Amino acid sequence: MCKQFLLCILFTVSVLFAGERVDHNVSFSYGVFNLTGGSIVAGNAIADSFGAENEKDDVNLLTLSSFNVAYGYQLWEKLEIGGILTYSYTGSGYNYHSVTLMPKAKLNWINKMDFRFYSLLAIGPTFGFNSDKFEVEALWQASLVGFEFG
Repeated sequence: MCKQFLLCILFTVSVLFAGERVDHNVSFSYGVFNLTGGSIVAGNAIADSFGAENEKDDVNLLTLSSFNVAYGYQLWEKLEIGGILTYSYTGSGYNYHSVTLMPKAKLNWINKMDFRFYSLLAIGPTFGFNSDKFEVEALWQASLVGFEFG
């Protein structure tokens, strides 16, 4: 229920900010195999390859999900600034949530109405928590080559 409520709020806020102007854009995405879950899977694989005993907590790919909302404002024809808001959850016994807010700069090499070829750099804090702990870390994203359709 909390995920659906969060998604409704994110959708409503992003639509209100985007408006009808051409120089604003909003994108929604759903990702599988997020960073936290990926590190758990990689750690288990490395431990297995060296014969070390580890807790065999299976991580279901469906619970390694992330919901993303990105907003961009086109400053010039090719340069866009904005932000990325991400909520991710790792289940299967971990019950770990994270919320990430990263300002971004994006260079749109090809900027058509229904297609974009871009490079992107974003950095910001990620807040991770479960019932036992709360932690804040820095997270960054660098996309040398990216494509958007739609």
